[in-house]
Amino acid sequence: MSEVLNDIGVGKHTVKRRRSTFLWREKLFAIEERFLGYNTLCFHFGSQSEGTTTPGLQSDIDLLISFIDVNIMTDWVDWKAGMSNFLMTKHVINPPQHYL
Repeated sequence: MSEVLNDIGVGKHTVKRRRSTFLWREKLFAIEERFLGYNTLCFHFGSQSEGTTTPGLQSDIDLLISFIDVNIMTDWVDWKAGMSNFLMTKHVINPPQHYL
């Protein structure tokens, strides 16, 4: 099994290298954003950053950017002074995982 995984490009070395690469990308993004004056965090996730995709699959890169000075709330009780506050609301016509 290990030989097959190595042959298709998802051996231990490749997985470790991909994970390391995406951690560096997150750090570089944070440095760039701070230099530009933004207060954000960046997280890569999914098959690319986990090293579980194979060459030729054209897998996308999953990225989450979190704005630290923005408060996303589901209830007015969670309002925070001195920040941008956004209220998430559900609507019956939207799928369960979607909010307005």
